Amino acid sequence: MDVVETLLRLASSDDYSERARAGTELSRFAGSGAVDQVLLKLLLDDDNTFPVQETAEALIKRGDRAALRPFAAAWHIADSAQGNTHLTEIADYLYGAISYGRWLDSTDPQRAGLRTVLAALLDDQDRAVRKGADSLLATLPTR
Repeated sequence: MDVVETLLRLASSDDYSERARAGTELSRFAGSGAVDQVLLKLLLDDDNTFPVQETAEALIKRGDRAALRPFAAAWHIADSAQGNTHLTEIADYLYGAISYGRWLDSTDPQRAGLRTVLAALLDDQDRAVRKGADSLLATLPTR
């Protein structure tokens, strides 16, 4: 069994810390359909927010198109969920990953590059990715 298969299995563990570890490690393999679906599930974990936080931070740190696709989709789903307390909490954790990470650090030269990646996602085939990217761009300061 290869490492991705092992991580995919670990992502459905009953132990939230194992799911968080799987999300962090799977972020390296973002860009494949099966991995992206599991990353999205971890970003919307309905049992514990630790996997959400760890997976989100790993994807933000990677910062390329493949990593930001599941993040943007999760952002759209969580941010547009009216009246769902759990998804509102997840949106807060996702925002925390961007606001306390390098996205909003005005001294970070990669911030413009990350905005460029989000802008490229505005033409993505997945509606949730497009909507999430648009909403993230509106949320992030330009300076």
